[in-house]
Amino acid sequence: MVELGAPRRLQLSRHWLGRLGHGMLRLWLAVHHTLTQALLLILVLTLLYGLWPYSTLWSLERAVVQEDFATIAALVNLDAVRDELARRLDKRQTNRIETVSDAFIAWLESGLRQHGVAVLERRVTLQWVSDQFKQIPTLHRPGLWRSLSEVFFEAPDAVRLRIERAPTAPPLYVRLQLDGLIWRVTLLHD
Repeated sequence: MVELGAPRRLQLSRHWLGRLGHGMLRLWLAVHHTLTQALLLILVLTLLYGLWPYSTLWSLERAVVQEDFATIAALVNLDAVRDELARRLDKRQTNRIETVSDAFIAWLESGLRQHGVAVLERRVTLQWVSDQFKQIPTLHRPGLWRSLSEVFFEAPDAVRLRIERAPTAPPLYVRLQLDGLIWRVTLLHD
């Protein structure tokens, strides 16, 4: 009799294990489906977030070509650009500008001689921003995108760009900063 009970227990155990395995399989399929959808959503959102600053560049490019200074003003934080340049001029302060071209230094020095400490307010204007972008040889066709040589996120809310302007000018360095729901230029120099 003992021998008859043991296989029966084994059958019950297999039955419960089968039911448990079937339940775990259904749970895994539901979790797997949800995880797959969540990962796809995260991937799409990450791609859209990565492309978002490019829309600002595209708008800025169109505004420069059309000389739409209202749009340029909305996309460029001139105070931040001036502040970063002032920090670069003051050796005691930290700044995000690594190197500047000799032509840029000469431009600033001549401005200092002409305008004194007000050089940045007088020289760093929307027209100056427009002129910096107009020196990009590919601005009109095939577009700014061909001139981009470096693009990387410094932080989730900051993107640094290097735009080639050879042979007309040295590279243009641009920093876009997320300001609310808009990416704005906060650093611009060559």
